[in-house]
Amino acid sequence: MKPVVAILLSDKRSGSTMFENELCKHPDINHVEYSPHTYFETHHWIKAACILGAPKQLFYGNKVYNGYGTRQGARQYMIDCIQGNVPDFVIPGDDETLIFEGWNVLCRKYAKPVFFEKSPQHPHHWAALDLMLKWAETDKFNVRFIGLVRNPMAVMHSALELFSTEPGQRQFGWAHCYRNILAMKEMVGQNRFHLVRYEDLIVRPKQVFGEVCEFLGLGPCDTLGEKVHQNSVAKWIEDPAYTLQLHDSVVRVAMHFGYTKEDLYNPPKPGLSAKERIRRQVKGALKLAKARLFDRFIKPIILSTIRRK
Repeated sequence: MKPVVAILLSDKRSGSTMFENELCKHPDINHVEYSPHTYFETHHWIKAACILGAPKQLFYGNKVYNGYGTRQGARQYMIDCIQGNVPDFVIPGDDETLIFEGWNVLCRKYAKPVFFEKSPQHPHHWAALDLMLKWAETDKFNVRFIGLVRNPMAVMHSALELFSTEPGQRQFGWAHCYRNILAMKEMVGQNRFHLVRYEDLIVRPKQVFGEVCEFLGLGPCDTLGEKVHQNSVAKWIEDPAYTLQLHDSVVRVAMHFGYTKEDLYNPPKPGLSAKERIRRQVKGALKLAKARLFDRFIKPIILSTIRRK
C-alpha cells in the first residue's frame, strides 16, 4: 500500500484547525512537526506559486499573493519549513526541484502511513491548486483530498469578529474558494475526494471522522471527535450587529453543498451605530496590518539571518 497524503481544502474560519487537531489524534495520521506559520500549516503550494512567478491571473483577484513580502521571502519561508522538519535536506539551486523534491521529503517523513496537511490559503488561488494537481500526478503517494465547508453566514461572522473583515465583500471570496474546490473535485475524481460539512461534523463527530478514516484507508479511532463542540454554530444568528444578506450568486454555491435558503437566511437586525462600526473597522485593520507587517517583512528577514548563521 502506498503512503497516503491527505490534503484538506477549505476556506479560513471554517473549522479546519479543529478538524486537524481531532483527526491527527489518530495514531496513523501525522502533520508536520514544525512550521513558520500557524497551526502546522505549510503554505507550500501558494509559496511555490509565488517562487515560480505564476501569472497573476491565476491568483485570486488577479493579484499575486504577497503574504511573504517578495518571491525571495516566499523561498526563505519554504526552505525554513522544509529544513525545520528534515534538517539534512540539501537545498537545490533550482526552484522547481526545491518545490517538488522538498514536498516529497516532507511526505516521505510523515506519510507513515498518512500525512495530513491543511493550508486555507491554497483553495483561493488556482496558481497553488494547479501546482498541487501537477504534483498529485505522482505515483509515489496515494493522494487524497478532503473538502471542508461551513455555512458562509457563520464563516463571514467569524472573520468579522476576528479581523473586522467586511462580510459583504468577503462573501465573494468564499464563493470563489468553493468554486475552485468544486473544480478540484471534478478534476481529481470522486474516488480521491471526500466532502465534510462542518455542521454535520459537530452534530455527528464520531460518525464523520469514522467516514474520513475509512476514506483514508484507516481503521476507526475512538478518541476522534471527543473535543468537538457546538458553541459557535449559532453565534451569527444571535448577534444583533450582524446584518449580512448573502448575494444570490453566493447562495447558489452554498446550496450546491446542501445548505437551504432557510440555513442562509439572516433575519432583520438593528445593526451597529456608525461610530461603533468605524471603531471596529479601525481596530480590525490595525490588527491585520500588524500581522501582515510581521509576515511579509520582519519574519523573512529573521529566517534569512538564521540561515546565514
